[in-house]
Formats: sequence, structure tokens, C-alpha cells
Amino acid sequence: MLLGLAGAAHAQDPAPPRDEVVIIGGVKSHGARQHDFPAGVPHLAELVRGAPDLPKGLHVVAYPQGWPTAPDALDRARTVVWYFDGLDRHPLRDPVLRSRFATLMDQGVGLVTLHQASTLSPGDDLPLPQWLGAARYGMPDRADELIAFTPASHPVTRGVSPFALKDEVYPTLRYAGSGVTPVMTGELHGALPDPKQQVSRPVAWVYERPGGGRSFGYTGLHYLDALDQPQLQRLILNAILWTAGAPAP
Repeated sequence: MLLGLAGAAHAQDPAPPRDEVVIIGGVKSHGARQHDFPAGVPHLAELVRGAPDLPKGLHVVAYPQGWPTAPDALDRARTVVWYFDGLDRHPLRDPVLRSRFATLMDQGVGLVTLHQASTLSPGDDLPLPQWLGAARYGMPDRADELIAFTPASHPVTRGVSPFALKDEVYPTLRYAGSGVTPVMTGELHGALPDPKQQVSRPVAWVYERPGGGRSFGYTGLHYLDALDQPQLQRLILNAILWTAGAPAP
């Protein structure tokens, strides 16, 4: 009888609160200060922790070296930030991790992807466009240069002015359909069909998922030094808070 009562009480335990910004990095994979996710993730964590209007009770949890191994590591996530390699190194090639993360997306948890984290191998059936609003398949083109960035009007660009920055961004994305809003464009070379021609392309976007949940993607941050750019810092901070359902500071 006592065992039955204990089991009933356990079954009625409330779900843990969604009170964490979870930032996930990965193994460094390029040259000096490039794809340096273990160094970049702590920088992102401090950016959020230092926000002047960080909502009370919202905490930051960072995993600089890669996807957390504990099955319940993301149970309290209000939004999750990806900053790691994509393609054949993407963590969600693991079917167990993929299934767990799909549950979070179904529950309306926010998602932020930086640089190659939104890049999948051609033919990958991960439903990233449905979660993020867009994804990149393969590496058909890229721009790596000093780029002039222009923000659009949106809560994630509040306080962000036009700026120039050397970065590597990805011009070609596959969009989910309606509901995707570009929030930052870049004047860049390297895009197909004519890599020598300068074109304006979206490099950051937001997406409000039909089933609930907010997402943001930015294809830059190849270089660790890009995190020192104040306007880009503000854009990323705004985006993390917006996907967590909080106002921009």
C-alpha cells in the first residue's frame, strides 16, 4: 500500500521549471581563433549573465566542450544555443539526442544557432527547417571578408546599428516557408551563381514556430574575434532573450 502511494505521488511530481539558457559548444576544429567553440561558449555565457535586464530567475548553463551527456541536462531549458560544427560532426546525427531534442521543440523551447550549427549534410532528414525556419545543406558557397551588415526592424535588433565586420557567413539557405523574417542582411561576395559579384543576402533570421517556440539563426561567428563586436554582441543577446520569451534589454 505504501509503495502504491509513493508511486502515485511520484507520478504527480510537477515538471521542472523552464529557467535556463543552455549554451552548447563543441570541439575546436579550425586554425587559431576559428571555430573555437570551447572559448566562445564562455564568452556567450558571460554576455547573457551580464545583461542589464536579465529576467529574475533565468540562469545560464554552459557546456563549452560539447553536448551534455546527462539525459536530463536540457529539462529546464527555456532556450538552447548551438555553437558547434555541423555537417557530419553535427551532434544531432545521434538518433537518441535527436529524439530528445525533438521533444523540446514540440514543447516550445527556444533555439538559437550560430555559424555552422545550422548546416546539415545533404540528405540529412533532421527537421531543422521546421525548428529553426531555415537550414543550410552542404557547403555550396560562403563569404569570408569584411562585410557591411544592416539590421531590419525587429525586437532582436533593438539598439543594433549598421556595422562592418570580417566574418565568414553562408549565403545559401533552405527556408521552411512562411513565417521566416530576415533580421540582418550582409553585402557580400562568394554567393552563387557569381561569387565575384557583390550581393545582399540574409545572414540572420527569426522564426516563430506554428506550434509554439521562437528561433534565431546567424550564419557568422566563424572567427572568435567577432564576439568582440558590440553591435553583434547586442544582436545575439537580444536573440537569446527573445527566444527565451523575455524582452530585449
